[in-house]
Amino acid sequence: MTGDSSAAGEIGASEAEPPAASSVTPPPAPATPPDGAPAPASRRRPGGRAVGLGLWVLGGMVLAMTLVRAVPYDGVTPLAQVVGVTPWVVPLALLVAAAALVLRRRLLAILCAVALVAQVAWVGPFFVPGAGIEAGAQGTLRVLTVNAYFGQADAAAVVQMVHEQDADVLAVVELTADFHDRLEAAGIETVMPHHVDTKVGTGSPGSGLWSRTVLSDPDTSEWSTFAMPAATVDVDGTPVRVTAVHPVPPLPEITGVWHQEMADLARRAHDEPLAQVLLGDFNATYDHASFRAVLGDRFHDATRTAGHGLNLSWPVGERVPTFLDLDHVVVDEGMRVDDLSSLVVPGSDHRALAVTVQVAP
Repeated sequence: MTGDSSAAGEIGASEAEPPAASSVTPPPAPATPPDGAPAPASRRRPGGRAVGLGLWVLGGMVLAMTLVRAVPYDGVTPLAQVVGVTPWVVPLALLVAAAALVLRRRLLAILCAVALVAQVAWVGPFFVPGAGIEAGAQGTLRVLTVNAYFGQADAAAVVQMVHEQDADVLAVVELTADFHDRLEAAGIETVMPHHVDTKVGTGSPGSGLWSRTVLSDPDTSEWSTFAMPAATVDVDGTPVRVTAVHPVPPLPEITGVWHQEMADLARRAHDEPLAQVLLGDFNATYDHASFRAVLGDRFHDATRTAGHGLNLSWPVGERVPTFLDLDHVVVDEGMRVDDLSSLVVPGSDHRALAVTVQVAP
C-alpha cells in the first residue's frame, strides 16, 4: 500500500507540473503603421510622392498626345492645333519611360513604353532613306514651293533661288499683286516665261504657278479661300498636273473651313486621272489625319519618301524655333524623289522646299 501510494503521488505530481518553457521565442508580429503614417523606408519608392506626381503629369501628356495622333479625325479644336507636335513627343516619352522605370513606377513605365513604340512607328519612316533617283534618269521635274508671307518675302531672292535650284516649276502662295510685280521686275519671266495665278489683288492673297515650259489646261477657279491654281506641264512626253496648294490655317475660329478645304483638295486630287504633283503650304503636317486623307493610297509625301528626316519649315524668324513641317511636295504613286533642299527665303515666315521628282520610271 505504501509503495503504491508513493507511486501514485509521483505520477500525480508529474501530471500537475506545467511543461518547461521553450527556449526559442517567436519574432513579434510587425507593427501596422497607423492611418496616415508613412510606409516603412524599405517599402518606399524612390523620389517620393512629389516626383511620382510630376512623372504622372508628364506621362499623361505623352498618353494624351498619342491618343490625339491615333484619332482618325482632326476637324475640331484643339485636335487640329496640337497634333502637329507629335514628333516632339518621342523624346518626352523616352524620358518619362526611363525615369518611371528607374523610380519603380512600373505601370507608368509600361504605358509610356507602349506610347513610345507607337510614336516611333509614326516618325521612324522619315529617317529611312528611299530609293532615290538614278543618275542620268529621264523624265525628271525640279519643283520649288515658296510662301511669300503676304507679299513680304524678297522677290529678287526667290528669282535667284529659281536659278540656283535650276527649278522647272515654281509655286508661290500668299501671292499679292505687289509681289507678283516684284517677281517680274527681278526677271522671273526670263527663266520661267509661263505662269498662271488666281485671286491675286482681290483683297486676300492668292497663289501662282510659274514654269519653264508651257502650262496647259489651267484651272483658276476660286474654290478655296486663298485659291489653288493648277495646270499641266509636259515632262519628256508625260503630262503632269501641278497644283499650288494653300488651304487656310487651322485656327480655332476656322478649323471647320480648314478641314473642308483639305477634304475638297483630297477629292479633287483623287478625281484627277493625270499623274500629279501637289506642292505648297498645306498648313498641316503628316500627323494630321486630314493631310493623310489627301495622300490616301495614291499619293506620297516627298519628305517622308526621301527619308532624310523631318522638313521643319515653320515658323521662321519668330521668337520660337522652327518646329512644324507644313510645307510639302506630294507626288503620285510610282514617282521617285531626290535632292530635297530646305531653303531660307528672306522676309518669309516659311522655309522653301525644292525637290526633284522622277515622274515616270
